[in-house]
Amino acid sequence: MKFHRAVAVYILNSKNEILLLYHKKLNTYLPPGGHVEDGELTHCAAEREAFEEAGVNIEFINVKNELGDERATSLPTPLLVQLENIGDHYHEDFVYLARAKSDKLTNREGHEDIGWFSIDEAYKLKLFENVKKQLDYIRKIIGI
Repeated sequence: MKFHRAVAVYILNSKNEILLLYHKKLNTYLPPGGHVEDGELTHCAAEREAFEEAGVNIEFINVKNELGDERATSLPTPLLVQLENIGDHYHEDFVYLARAKSDKLTNREGHEDIGWFSIDEAYKLKLFENVKKQLDYIRKIIGI
C-alpha cells in the first residue's frame, strides 16, 4: 500500500463557523485539504489548499511555539497527525486549525456545496466519525 502526505485545515470565520465542502468522490463533507506537493512544507500546502478550494487566506491558530532559534525555525503545529485509509492508499494527514482572514468564500473548484457552518449545523451533515470527533475537539479548544 502507498503512503501519501496530505493536509486538511479546519478554518473558522469571524462567527466561529467552520468551513466545510462536499467531497463528491467520498460522498461526505470535509474541511479543505489535499495532497502535499513535492518540496512543499505541510503548512504551506494547507494554506494553498484553503485558497485553491475556497479562495480563503488563513492564519493558523495556536500553532507556533518559541523554541526555535536562528538555525531552527518553529513551524505551525498541526492540530493532529493521523493515518487515514483512503482505500487504494493511505494519507499521512497533517490536520491544521486556522482562522480565515475574510469570511468571503469563492468556490474555486466547483464543489457541489461549500459554506460556513456552525458546529451544530455541521453535525447534521454527512460526516465521517473522525471528522465529528475533530469538531468536538475544536469546539472545546475555542470554547463554544
